[in-house]
Amino acid sequence: MSNPANQAGAARQARAMLARTLPGSRRGSVAGHLARAESIASLIWQRWQVGPYRWRLKHLRWYLTQAAEALSPSTRYRHWLTVRVLIQCLGREDDWLPRLQGPWLRPTGERGVLKTGRPALRPSRTGPGTGVR
Repeated sequence: MSNPANQAGAARQARAMLARTLPGSRRGSVAGHLARAESIASLIWQRWQVGPYRWRLKHLRWYLTQAAEALSPSTRYRHWLTVRVLIQCLGREDDWLPRLQGPWLRPTGERGVLKTGRPALRPSRTGPGTGVR
């Protein structure tokens, strides 16, 4: 993917990347993830002028340590959950998740080791037009 020309383009790329990956309706938690992804992409673009497909670990670490620092612990935790989904979309969870330890890992803001939870739901390949039932 090409680098977006502006901040709005970066936000659109992040939203499109998540919209393809997250199953479910566009209400509730999915809508929250999409809105937060746009915000994250926009702030990273302001700082480094790179879009979501060119992000490195340092960009997301900067976002969690500097840009989200003023947020309450529970809000920062929600942003962390969105960052995790973005990392999964980029296919870098094995490399990057162990290196992103910090107070954002828990809604209380306490530090601790990241526990692996239920794996993210992937869109199914069954249905009309796929040839699989």
